[in-house]
Amino acid sequence: MRLRWIIRIILVAFLAFLISGLDCRLKVTNYEIESGKLSSDLKIVLVSDLHSCWYGKGESRLVSHIDNFRPDLVFLIGDIYDDERPMDITTEFFNNIASRYSCWYVVGNHEVKSGNLDTIKTMVRNSGARVLDNRKASVVIRNDTVNICGVPDVTEMLTWDCVKRAVDSLSRLCDTSKYTILLHHRPELVETNMESPYDMVTAGHYHGGQFRLPWMKEGIYAPDQTGELKYTGGLYPFGNDRYAVVSRGLSRESTRVPRFFNRPELILITVHPKK
Repeated sequence: MRLRWIIRIILVAFLAFLISGLDCRLKVTNYEIESGKLSSDLKIVLVSDLHSCWYGKGESRLVSHIDNFRPDLVFLIGDIYDDERPMDITTEFFNNIASRYSCWYVVGNHEVKSGNLDTIKTMVRNSGARVLDNRKASVVIRNDTVNICGVPDVTEMLTWDCVKRAVDSLSRLCDTSKYTILLHHRPELVETNMESPYDMVTAGHYHGGQFRLPWMKEGIYAPDQTGELKYTGGLYPFGNDRYAVVSRGLSRESTRVPRFFNRPELILITVHPKK
């Protein structure tokens, strides 16, 4: 009798662990950092790896959180469209947010894989969002100038060396006494990218490592990746108020492997002036 109760308790605990791990409700992650290059708060939304998944009509749940945050900048850093799922809902999402916010987009590997890359870029531009293909721009937000650089995924750039050269050359075009941000899809080059004088670099792609355990900092599995996984999701300091921000992404129904202890994530970043 006692053994039977022990087995029941173990089964219930395992079932609770499994249900909790498979929770795929949207998580909103807030990061607050500082920079001596800003005189007022800079509010940024980071969107990655949406893969045309469903968050309500026109991605209304995402739009609602963005509206509540009222960002200065919205960064969409690749795989916002998918190579298999319909594009209409994602285009509507771009139309909803780019009409209200300053939106900046770089290409991910699935947009390239779709075979519709030119069409996707045209739809993004028509929404009012800016497509950064190896380009930099400077925007004035209140009294601060912010540099925004964007490099497409390696599948469009063809080689990693091309990506590295583009990342470095864009930084040299910027006045890095001003706050300077790099938009890129891949986390493999986070450390290399931080060798250039960026204050913030972004990445996604790994979907948070897909499988995570509550007591571990990094994910333990990502499709098409081998060896130790680093920079699977989180805020990574590199000293002197410089950070890499890696998104776990928003994909849900598009993934063949389910997320585990890895809820899809919308990231809100506030960069405060350094006291």
